[in-house]
Amino acid sequence: MFKSKRYDDETLKHLQEVQKMMLKDFIKICEENNITYFVNGGTLLGTIRHKGFIPWDDDIDIMMFRKDFDKLNDIMANKPNEKYRLINVLNEETYHYTWARFNLKNTILEEWWAKQVDYTPNIFIDIFILYDIPNNKIKRFIHKWRCFTLNQMVQYSLVKFENESKIKQIVQDIAYYLLKIIPISPMTIKKRCMKTYVKYQGIDCDEVCDFPALVLLPIYKKKDWLPPKKAKFEDFEVNVPNNPDAILKIIYGDYMKLPPEDKRFRPAPEKIDFGKY
Repeated sequence: MFKSKRYDDETLKHLQEVQKMMLKDFIKICEENNITYFVNGGTLLGTIRHKGFIPWDDDIDIMMFRKDFDKLNDIMANKPNEKYRLINVLNEETYHYTWARFNLKNTILEEWWAKQVDYTPNIFIDIFILYDIPNNKIKRFIHKWRCFTLNQMVQYSLVKFENESKIKQIVQDIAYYLLKIIPISPMTIKKRCMKTYVKYQGIDCDEVCDFPALVLLPIYKKKDWLPPKKAKFEDFEVNVPNNPDAILKIIYGDYMKLPPEDKRFRPAPEKIDFGKY
């Protein structure tokens, strides 16, 4: 998990071209079905700072409000797509993330955990989801940390993590083995997690949270996302939040400052196979 295998330039460029194709196809599905999406995370940073990919980035990040994700999920489930499949926490038994992935069929991208799951991981686009959180600060605090805890339980119930920190490794190992012993299935934990995530959906909430963002647990104002705006990404346009500066400052702080040269890389996967692409 914490090893630093590097991409060679040719493989990284090839992966970025495939990701670009996938993003164009994803946008087409959204536009044809009146689904609102935003580029997010490193893809949003790349759009604003580089007008495309961060040169060393290897994936695409998307953000959606829950209602838009539900619509996308229904479309992908009820209208099978020959090229893509949408994996989410409930439709794949051993998928251990609580965000979704838009996967390119007949490709392989094996991350460090790949041999612990029962499906073939494909080249993907990450789809993160914004959930309503209550305006009341006490309710928000309780809800936020309940969701964080359940998110961790989902992951530890399925995958044994590796960590450079010995203390964190011990804690994660304890959580993993405890969840193997107690008579609660991972799917039961997943369902409880999803039910908790949506507790405040449809209630008058001014802010939203990306619960699967692990430790960061960023809280955003809805008005900073809506309505989306267009911005250039490589040779086409994508949706960005209405106030990308506010979003990027929450995630990255001084986002226009480049990281040190020795940090300008993403670890390469254990295995990658582009299939016919």
